[in-house]
Amino acid sequence: MTAVFDPVSAHVAELDHALRGPAAVKRSMIAEVRDGLADAVADHRDRGLDPERAAAAAVREFGSVREVAPLLQEELTARQGRRTALLLLLSFPALLLIWDVLWKSGHGWSVPPTPTVSVLARAVDVLTVLIAAAALALLLATFRGRPLPRWVTGLTGLVAALGVAGCGGMSLVMNLLNPHLAVEPATVVVLTVTVVIAGLVTRSAVRSLRFARGCRRSDEGTDPKVG
Repeated sequence: MTAVFDPVSAHVAELDHALRGPAAVKRSMIAEVRDGLADAVADHRDRGLDPERAAAAAVREFGSVREVAPLLQEELTARQGRRTALLLLLSFPALLLIWDVLWKSGHGWSVPPTPTVSVLARAVDVLTVLIAAAALALLLATFRGRPLPRWVTGLTGLVAALGVAGCGGMSLVMNLLNPHLAVEPATVVVLTVTVVIAGLVTRSAVRSLRFARGCRRSDEGTDPKVG
């Protein structure tokens, strides 16, 4: 028995395959497309078309995947940039606060830090503030229209990557200069939290950069699929 071809299901599946972005947002977007096409099919059926012709008409009116995917991908790209910016805005100040509390609680330096460590600590504080300020500006920018989402998302990913590399690198050097502090129980807990957050930020940064690059390819008229 030959299965009946459903133009709507095939179109939705092709669009789903072409798009890349935050999973929950993408699922919601695909569900909206499916519901919209179903409503369009129902309207054509009410006008007297048979199911196959009604489905074909609904798909034709909706537009091809090559036409529609770049527009939807742009929104998904903006959402990813927004997530990364929000993660930066929340995590970097939180880490700065946690480390400050650790040092002030008596689990930090038992003797005055060396000049090198003092400079690095100050640099981490300054970089954290700059990252948070940039994240706030980028977060607000993601709510603006075309063509900002692509550039903002890419820039957000770059800021996140630089933040992890800069703050992480300087923090690593400070701990290497004072290895005995890194084995304190409280320090181990804070270090673990820091590593986990750094991993989350890095993952989000990579996704932002990848989606922004894919969105650019779509704008240039290439395959709308984002890698």
